[in-house]
Amino acid sequence: MKRIVTTLILLVSAWTVFTSHEFWLAPNQFRLKPGQTAKLDLFVGEDFHGEIWGARRKRMRSIDHYFGKQKEDLTTQALATDSVAIDIKCKKAGTHLLAMRSNNSLNELPSKEFNAYLEEDGIENILALREKQNQLDKPSREFYQRCAKALLQVGQKTDHTYAINCGMPLEIMPLQNPYRLKVGDKLSVKILFEGKPLPDAVVRSWQKADETKTNQGRFRTNAQGIAEITLNAKGFWMISLVRMVETTDKSQADYQSYWGSLTFEM
Repeated sequence: MKRIVTTLILLVSAWTVFTSHEFWLAPNQFRLKPGQTAKLDLFVGEDFHGEIWGARRKRMRSIDHYFGKQKEDLTTQALATDSVAIDIKCKKAGTHLLAMRSNNSLNELPSKEFNAYLEEDGIENILALREKQNQLDKPSREFYQRCAKALLQVGQKTDHTYAINCGMPLEIMPLQNPYRLKVGDKLSVKILFEGKPLPDAVVRSWQKADETKTNQGRFRTNAQGIAEITLNAKGFWMISLVRMVETTDKSQADYQSYWGSLTFEM
């Protein structure tokens, strides 16, 4: 009986990881007045429904706040607690950028759940590799990192802070400032993986219409690593994608993935 219970717990844990893998930076407000303080939470879940990302002290590598030509390192402040919201003091008018990178975590899934996760998130290179290597029936061991960004708008003045390359392995870089666009406009995002444009990658969009409904979209980057997303409604938006590669050292994991996200408000 004890073995059966343990097996069920492991299966439930694996399924939870599979169904709740989106991660985003969630300030209590995206638009502020100069001098206001935003409260930043980190969430994991799906469809803008989730729970606070726990064990921050163990998982987080860095978090930075960019505004104007300045960069504020918030890592020490963020690591002081595991789950308390992080204060973001927005003193100056302009567009502010938050960027967080995590340490590696290990995710282990049975073959069917892992293959379904690859298909859901458009990780076609690894799905094709597993098929070529006759490993579709093999469970997975995956190291993963989070590369999450959020754009805040302080006051009416906009600037080019939105376009900063934060140097993370996976970067979602808007080519226009979302806070200068209106509903119906297209937002172009350039995807960089290890500093180079990532072509033919599946990019997903999430738009929170209300507390019960989230609209989703799927897009693909062109040869220059650029995807165009139509911002067709007001509300909270997230752009996300996953990039996964095969590891060279398979003693601990078979794959390494990077999960990127960018949040803002229309």
